[in-house]
Amino acid sequence: MRRILVATDRSQSADRAVRWAADMAERYAAELLVLQVVAQGTASALPELTRFAGSFGARARVEAGEDPSATIVRVAAEERADVLVVGNVGMSGRREFLLGNVPNRVSHNAPCTVVIVDTSEARR
Repeated sequence: MRRILVATDRSQSADRAVRWAADMAERYAAELLVLQVVAQGTASALPELTRFAGSFGARARVEAGEDPSATIVRVAAEERADVLVVGNVGMSGRREFLLGNVPNRVSHNAPCTVVIVDTSEARR
């Protein structure tokens, strides 16, 4: 394992997934890349994400896209990630059941191993 990609929307639960991925990267001496997908036309989130990722010794990447799961999968392929980490919060509910949710769609389409981390507050 050489490269770990973790996707975040910078919510508290997603930040827990980033910390989990950072621990994994440290354990395996792997490169860590923190990805944030933003809506088209959104002001650049790169400076803030770069500071956040830097606190974990990670590289930051911000991508604009209307479909976060497709963008995450594309970046995982471009970056040749060995492991892709996403949080599980938001994986249930009627809308997610009907439309699919980001962690589920990522896990079915990623070109690498996907780890879905339990980031729910109840377990903390």
